[in-house]
Amino acid sequence: MGGKMILYRGSLKSCNYRCSYCPFSKRRMTERELGKDREQWFSFVRDFEEKSEALGIRAFMAVPYGEAMIHPWYWEGLAAVSACPNTDAAGIQTNLSFPVREFLTCFEKCGGERSKLRLWATFHPEMTTEEAFAESCRKLMDAGIMLCAGAVGAPENLLRLRKLRKKLPENLYFWINKMDGLKRPYTKEEREAFLELDPYFLRELAPYISDPEKCRGRLFAEGNGKARACNISGTFDVKQGAFDASSELLEPECGRRRCSCYLAYGGRNDFMNQILFGPYPLFRIPRRPKAVFLDIEGTLLQWRKGGARKETYIPKDVLAGLQALSLEKIPLFFATTLPYREAVKKCEKIRHLFSGGIFAGGAHIVFEKEKREQFWYLNETDFTELSFLKRSFCFRPLIYRNREGVYKITLFRAAHSAWNEKDVQKLLEYAPGMRSAGVRYFVEENCLQIVPAEADKAAGVRTLCRWMGILPGEAAAFGNSSEDAGMMELCGM
Repeated sequence: MGGKMILYRGSLKSCNYRCSYCPFSKRRMTERELGKDREQWFSFVRDFEEKSEALGIRAFMAVPYGEAMIHPWYWEGLAAVSACPNTDAAGIQTNLSFPVREFLTCFEKCGGERSKLRLWATFHPEMTTEEAFAESCRKLMDAGIMLCAGAVGAPENLLRLRKLRKKLPENLYFWINKMDGLKRPYTKEEREAFLELDPYFLRELAPYISDPEKCRGRLFAEGNGKARACNISGTFDVKQGAFDASSELLEPECGRRRCSCYLAYGGRNDFMNQILFGPYPLFRIPRRPKAVFLDIEGTLLQWRKGGARKETYIPKDVLAGLQALSLEKIPLFFATTLPYREAVKKCEKIRHLFSGGIFAGGAHIVFEKEKREQFWYLNETDFTELSFLKRSFCFRPLIYRNREGVYKITLFRAAHSAWNEKDVQKLLEYAPGMRSAGVRYFVEENCLQIVPAEADKAAGVRTLCRWMGILPGEAAAFGNSSEDAGMMELCGM
């Protein structure tokens, strides 16, 4: 996981392009106004250099109204921010109309680090050609600069966007933003067409209900010193500058019903953002893991608020992310304490996207594509005493076995009578089999789970990665409990 991230937007409100739909193309700023923007920018950069490390801010992105990269002072500021030892990445949105060679020369002369630079490039069909835009992208990538490129999903530009995609480097992510001015839903044919260009396009169409809890760790700063949680949320009451509002990073405010653009939903602490785009998803540069392991309950499946405990659903944004990973041909695996049959039944709607997984807390591993399967087994004779203890400890034993033997035991209690540490310790006195070196047990609310000592999700990840011929660090994993911590750490999350 990355550190905190700050975005910046100054008073710049002009552009060298003249796109018909854009308000910033119709206004030229005076030298005095440009001087004010320059002063604000360097003031922000100085604050970043002095305060970002203490505040834990490790990534930065400029998101101007208009085009900033035609002004050399932005080159100098980006270099200064990237040179900070605590900075992991520094980026900016741009139309790529700036001179690449001159920019890189200035950037390095000012001490900038190319490896930290991130560019978000937008193609404007009215102002440039596919060939020119693709050539700029290629020059930057050849220079070692990381970037993404994309355009607004205007149906009338579809042929040109297809042409551009063919000219861009194959490994460059080409995103499509939904067109806010379309004033109608995309047709099925249009959705499929844009999905061919951008495998993540369905995420643009998914509803993102605002949730301030998911916005911790980011701040949107303005040139006048005010701050927001993101570009569309309400401003904080800041008198001395955005960095003095950094405590608000922990308690963001919002006031919006939906996260309606990528800068809003792409900066949330959603697990799918982290899996698809790494620790700083706002840069929109895909992580592209070689495999993904996901917990089910509480991660893939959410409980409906106010509904029964068993009433779960798959959020549409999660489903869109799974479909994106599938289109990218990245293998998906369940990682759950549920046994195989219960897991696939709960996930019937997304079952076809997955290639198997880690089941029963790691005691059962399945790789369907290769038709490989592995079990770890318990010594059943160690647990004969459980049948005599079920009444006094108020549990119902659920035994999971196949032809070879027992691979998991669940001591199930009523929902209102969850297991606690005192009950577990008392049970251990009467069930010596649970104290065996070959046994691992853990509590999940009203279930005491018993599995072989070799079985856990991290071990399952190692096994499946070995079967696929990849390293665990090349995979991604996510869950919401202590049972998931090992596999997440193993995968660098």
